[in-house]
Amino acid sequence: MELIRQIKDAEKQAGDVIEKAGQDAALLSEQVQKERGEQLKTAQQCRIKAVDEAVSQAAQDGTAQVQQIAETGCEAVSSLKAACSSKANACVEKVLSQLQQV
Repeated sequence: MELIRQIKDAEKQAGDVIEKAGQDAALLSEQVQKERGEQLKTAQQCRIKAVDEAVSQAAQDGTAQVQQIAETGCEAVSSLKAACSSKANACVEKVLSQLQQV
């Protein structure tokens, strides 16, 4: 009889251990899922921040390039005007002198 009681107690204890292990596994799984969700949220925030920073930097770089191109264009226009003004004046004088001779 004593042996049967000990076997039943051992079975009950084994059942309790199995049930506790199942509960622990469920808690651990829930905790892991929660941590994974937090990590995904943090990673998404980091990605958004990196994209925003890249867009901002690209906008700044683009603005600087546009400014540089505009300055280069203005310099080129000024240079062409300076180079052409003497030729244009000579042409105007030549046309006026020919008109006066007519």
